[in-house]
Amino acid sequence: MVSPQLWLEILSLTKALFDAIKSGADLLASYQKHKQEKETVQESQRVSEVFSTYSENEVKKILLRLEQCRDRFIKQGGGTDRASCLCSILNEVKIGNGGQLPIIDDWANIYRQLGCGTHQ
Repeated sequence: MVSPQLWLEILSLTKALFDAIKSGADLLASYQKHKQEKETVQESQRVSEVFSTYSENEVKKILLRLEQCRDRFIKQGGGTDRASCLCSILNEVKIGNGGQLPIIDDWANIYRQLGCGTHQ
């Protein structure tokens, strides 16, 4: 079983990246906010239990990709590929889950709002 703490990192960073893409929110401040949200902490615990078949290696790869997107955001400061970066990760998770985006946090809403189905 992957630790809730690792999932919390993934959920918080995903939300922070989405906030930065959609509203230009400060990435670090958004990340810190989401990491302390009661709902995000609870969701990380739920996901750790429900998705116990995910290996720690698989989940760490998701986090690594999210961190690469974060680093690209910080270096570039803007740009049109922000949504593509996050969408590519969500699309990989979807493919790895048999073509269905797993029911994790607000990922379906993020996927839809970013138009990730068009970022293959």
